[in-house]
Amino acid sequence: MLRRLFPRLVLLLAGVLAVHTLVGVTLLLGATHELAVGHTVRSLETKISAADVLLAQPDRAMAEQRLRQFGVERRDQAPPADADIGALQSEVAAELARRQPTRTLHLSATPQPMLWIAAERAPDGWIGIPVLSLRGAVRASSALAFLASVLLVFGAAAWYARTLVNPLRALAAAAPGLVAGEPAPALPRHAVSEIVELGAALDRAAADTRAAAQERQLMLAGLSHDMRTPLARLVLALEMLEGDAAMRAGMAADLAELDAILSQFIAFVRDGRDEPGQNIDAGALLDEALAAQRRGGAHWQRLGNASAMLYAKPLALRRALDNLLENAQRHGVAPFEAELRVLPSGMHIAVRDRGAGVPPDTLHELGRPFYRADAARSGPGSGLGLASVARIAAWHGGSLELSNRDGGGFVAELRLVAARG
Repeated sequence: MLRRLFPRLVLLLAGVLAVHTLVGVTLLLGATHELAVGHTVRSLETKISAADVLLAQPDRAMAEQRLRQFGVERRDQAPPADADIGALQSEVAAELARRQPTRTLHLSATPQPMLWIAAERAPDGWIGIPVLSLRGAVRASSALAFLASVLLVFGAAAWYARTLVNPLRALAAAAPGLVAGEPAPALPRHAVSEIVELGAALDRAAADTRAAAQERQLMLAGLSHDMRTPLARLVLALEMLEGDAAMRAGMAADLAELDAILSQFIAFVRDGRDEPGQNIDAGALLDEALAAQRRGGAHWQRLGNASAMLYAKPLALRRALDNLLENAQRHGVAPFEAELRVLPSGMHIAVRDRGAGVPPDTLHELGRPFYRADAARSGPGSGLGLASVARIAAWHGGSLELSNRDGGGFVAELRLVAARG
């Protein structure tokens, strides 16, 4: 089954044209059949009468010359009759025999269809008159008309399909941006009204998305400011308090966790949609993220390609890499690996650990906002880390794939679009 619009459209038009041509030719032949038989009989009678008049002239040489000019032959003996003759010629011969009951006639097929009729005077022999076949002419003209029509339909279908498909392709290419709240692309002036209406509707939806995102950012910015101020006061007050050192350390850790959760909320909302893209070295960006983790005491093994050029939003992509590395350290066990692979289809960054992994029946839930594999939610985190990575990957035309490793462990693979440069 054809899946693309252009071949479907051409096939539809070609099929309609073929049926239309077949029906038209059939109706034409049916409507003109009797007319063609009558016209041919009258033409043959006229030539027979002219031949009789000429053969009655005393100058036989002049008479036969004039007959040849009319396309008429005279023979003493006519060729034998042929049974394999066209239906039209047979009907013409039958009608002519009805009109000329006193004269003998028959048809021969070679070298061309000829009607042979006995001359009016026996010594003059036989008169041969070509009976032109309309079948070949009709077939040839119908085939030529069909070919010309098919070429015309292909040209019209190509133009029409472009006017229909190109605006749809433009909207499809802009879909990731529309989801991010970017305006819809300008459509060609020849775009059909339904597609123009679709573009306008998508533009309105993108505007609503932008407005909602701006309101959400303002809300969370205010929330961040309002919450971090009392958090800072609590940290300061805790430092000034005297008491159990272990309790103070636990309270300080709780405050730090609150601040980290708040940062994850902000990072999830500010997913980089407003950050301009640029050509970056994904390998260098990964090395910077690993260096920051090593300064914190983590041990990471770097594998794969050293560098790979990519058009991306560097701050957003760096946040995604930091989230993946911190997620592996928080929930996994060493050795930790980060591998960059450049493939013909794109660029993959895999982050691996040798921890316990996650239950297989929960793998499809990972990456959903606020979902945590820790059902009791006793561990640190808000369940937004992987969700933020998935959103950042989507803005870059890629995806996040999560799976357990053979032999134990977990792997998060960030798949990005094809590298540039």
